[in-house]
Amino acid sequence: MVNTMKLISIVLSGALPTVFAGDLYAINHCSFDVWCWGAKNDGTDSPVELTTANGGIYKSPLRANNDNMGSVVKCSMNSDRSQPFQMELAVQNGRSWFDLSAIDGDPFLPFTRHGDVSGQCVLHCDPGSSSCEYPVQVDCETQEDAWLALY
Repeated sequence: MVNTMKLISIVLSGALPTVFAGDLYAINHCSFDVWCWGAKNDGTDSPVELTTANGGIYKSPLRANNDNMGSVVKCSMNSDRSQPFQMELAVQNGRSWFDLSAIDGDPFLPFTRHGDVSGQCVLHCDPGSSSCEYPVQVDCETQEDAWLALY
């Protein structure tokens, strides 16, 4: 009984990590560098980072927690953050809402854009197509990591 009470007090104190959360990644398969950063829908953002050509990976420090606030990875062809393409992930009650958005810019329209949540929920646009972009949104029965791939 004492161990059960200890566990309950640890859980209630918030000492355990968030169970329902997903990391957001971008992988750059293009032949040119891109710049990526993370953001939350509460206005928080992270510094822009160079994501190198031919396989560079960016991991956002801003996870999509189980709070329906949402987290975003934004990538631009410019270090000044102009016209970013973005992948958005919101997690609540073990489900994820996921989309790719060109609302702030679509610099990668001539390239393939592919997003997925651990391979289960997939959005894919061939070069020149915007058929995978918001308002298309996927409702996933998972809270795992999300990946944006640029080709």
